[in-house]
Amino acid sequence: MKKTLFAMGCMLAASTSHVAFADGEASGEKASPLSVTLTVTSDYRFRGQSQNGRSPAAQGSIEYASDIGVTFGAWASNVDFSDTGDNDTFMEADFYASYGFSLDDATTGAAKVTFYHYPDSPPGVAYDYWEGQLSLSHTMDKLTVNLEANYSPDYFNETGAAMAIAAGVEYPVFEKISASANVGHQWIDDNVLFGTDDYLYWDVGFGIDLGRLQLDARYVSTNIDEADCFGGTNLCEGGFVASASISFP
Repeated sequence: MKKTLFAMGCMLAASTSHVAFADGEASGEKASPLSVTLTVTSDYRFRGQSQNGRSPAAQGSIEYASDIGVTFGAWASNVDFSDTGDNDTFMEADFYASYGFSLDDATTGAAKVTFYHYPDSPPGVAYDYWEGQLSLSHTMDKLTVNLEANYSPDYFNETGAAMAIAAGVEYPVFEKISASANVGHQWIDDNVLFGTDDYLYWDVGFGIDLGRLQLDARYVSTNIDEADCFGGTNLCEGGFVASASISFP
């Protein structure tokens, strides 16, 4: 946990420096390509499964967006795998690069590569893995449809090849409030070592756009029974998740 708090402190320090960029933008200077986002959430969920023992998490990211459409970033969160017998791992740090493109006025896409890193994982345990993602987003009037495909040649904890395919929709119901829903399916080569069967995951909820401040509340779940979830845990059960994020500049 001390490592996580240190990482969050670094993110906070970075955000303080980027406030100056926002002031420069207001005075007519060129906007900074750097951005920082800080988030608090009631439960860190990844593809429906809780990564923090169904407890709150603090998260932060720093991102650099180049003029040619390539973005580089780093993201960190506290995690808690103690329900599965791992009392050592308390932090996840992701490093990614992506390239965004447009197919037409209504359709955009991105190709992304992410390295998932767990710096304090137990000795002899290889949680770290790479994953590639292709995504498309298409807007029809006010409705936006999102599609994504993710592939890892050797997934979390060396569980072999894995793929996740997901689709989502988003619709503005009020000026600053949007409703959204997502559904996806995760396939994993070595289900026994991972701890669950291949599974379906989904969420539905609302987001509120207040400029730099973003609020989100949704219900998140999977189709995995408790008995089949990492040896009998509630990490795969449904639950409401509330999040608040603030970005600079």
